[in-house]
Amino acid sequence: MRRGDVLRVFLAMLVGCGGEIVQAAAQTKPDSAATRYEITGVVINSVNGNPVLHCHLTASLTGSRVTGTNGSGRGGFGNRQFPAPTTGFDCDAHGRFTVTVPSAGAWRLTASARGFVSQAYDEHDFFSSAIVLTAEAPTKDLEFRLGPEASIVGVVLDEAGEPVRNAQLALQSVPRPAPGGPQPAGNTRGGARTDDRGMFELPNLSPGEYRLSVRAQPWYAASTQNNRGNDNGAAALDPSLDFAYPATWFPGVRDPALAETIVLHAGDTRQAEFHLIPIPSIHLRILTPSRANSAPNATPAQSFPMIQQVNSGGGGTTFVPISTHFDQQGQIDVGGLTPGLYQVRLSGPNQGGHVALVEVSANSARTIDLSGPSRDLARITLRFDGIADSDPNSGLERNLQVTLIDTDAHRGSFSSGGSQGGGPNLGRRDQRDPTADRILEVPPGRYEVVLQGRPNLFLTGLAAKGAETAGRYVTVGAGDSTLTVRVGSGRASMSGVASLDGKPAVGAMVLLVPITIEDPNSITLLRQDQTNTDGSFDLANIIPGQYILVAIDHGWQVNWGDASTLRRYLMQGVPVELKSSSIVKQNITAQAP
Repeated sequence: MRRGDVLRVFLAMLVGCGGEIVQAAAQTKPDSAATRYEITGVVINSVNGNPVLHCHLTASLTGSRVTGTNGSGRGGFGNRQFPAPTTGFDCDAHGRFTVTVPSAGAWRLTASARGFVSQAYDEHDFFSSAIVLTAEAPTKDLEFRLGPEASIVGVVLDEAGEPVRNAQLALQSVPRPAPGGPQPAGNTRGGARTDDRGMFELPNLSPGEYRLSVRAQPWYAASTQNNRGNDNGAAALDPSLDFAYPATWFPGVRDPALAETIVLHAGDTRQAEFHLIPIPSIHLRILTPSRANSAPNATPAQSFPMIQQVNSGGGGTTFVPISTHFDQQGQIDVGGLTPGLYQVRLSGPNQGGHVALVEVSANSARTIDLSGPSRDLARITLRFDGIADSDPNSGLERNLQVTLIDTDAHRGSFSSGGSQGGGPNLGRRDQRDPTADRILEVPPGRYEVVLQGRPNLFLTGLAAKGAETAGRYVTVGAGDSTLTVRVGSGRASMSGVASLDGKPAVGAMVLLVPITIEDPNSITLLRQDQTNTDGSFDLANIIPGQYILVAIDHGWQVNWGDASTLRRYLMQGVPVELKSSSIVKQNITAQAP
């Protein structure tokens, strides 16, 4: 669906319904001390319908009236708060339970049992339905469907067919396609190590789609010997020992884009076998910073390299075993590397600021000079425009972080401060000077710009010198550039009730779709939630703009990432225009999936 098609749909519906929007009014009633609030029901196996015996349940009061856990559409838990749960309760021998809670409210009910995946009531991905109790309806009886755990088991073998010990397995989720813009990267969902038989197990997995990768070192490789001695020119490593295993994706490929998607249903057990093939180790020569400030005739303090590989396909960084060799000038030869992008940092006295990214490829030795900025990286100076409180002593700009998300190679994220994000943190700023520019060093490429640290602020646009911008994306090349981040304040929020045939639509998917959804450079983002047992939903921290509100009854299997499928639901949605800081209530009739 083209952007113009969605815009015409929005305008037509806005005229038809008159754009009726009601402001939400908070209404509360004091609980009666005599009222007993209970959640009762039965826990059953979602596959065969049999009762789950002796299941354990906990209930916790949500931070708001409703339970949508993912406000951003990107993953995570939005602005929800889950206080400490009440005392746990156990099912009886027939799977029946009674959970007594101290007050009215929206309660998140979680169940766990041996051999089953622990989950919240009617959970889908990052969403679930809260059980809403009121003074008028203090009890709720329900059927809690709990899925048997799935698992992946397998073995990792070397080039001789022998087991590989202590190999590291990493499991990533495969997200559903999203309409418009780049497709999201997967999130790490689990990990394991092989035993002395080369075997591994990834248990307690939810149904879904996954990709599996393995990292290991040959047992004979120099990098496994923790070679860190300062041999000052001793003989080089034996070439027959100078090998490494590249990161390998199931069923045996090096490119994550070619990895097989492992589809798991409830109760499935999948087999995965890896055969690792070694390649000659790649070497990196590190030119260390000058020690001109050292005392005369003093023995210079030695620095050691810390090498992290930036995981392709997303998933952050991983420390890699290396072999090191120091020459008489203190320069370092690092071995044990395989093709990929690496973060290089020196550990030692006065070395905290020396860090760089370097791309290495097979049969290509690289030299990196840590005494100055890297010429291979994009060095971005960050500036802000539109922050109302510009007083540097207020802490507003200090707390605002910019994260660049690699949307093409999925090499993680790069933050201007702190340790947030799934990739290297190369942001630099003099914390003693709050007015100093922040610098980000990233590999050349295209990035999505995301603001963090101040929930009421949002991105309104970008401007750059020495780089190209489009919507919320910036494309940078090697060298210096300046990125001006334009900031607005006053996010909106929306709540309401979805109904179907005059009754609350429980467990419905709620989508707040920007009318610019098909524009890959749109500033606004799609928001998502799930309705509770009273049909209520809540969407917070919304960027002001024009949207279409859609509710799909039990629509969690709908392929709404397909433009033509989404258009069918948008035609029957409700158009809304959210202004800055608005608090809006909008009820909606759910559509059949």
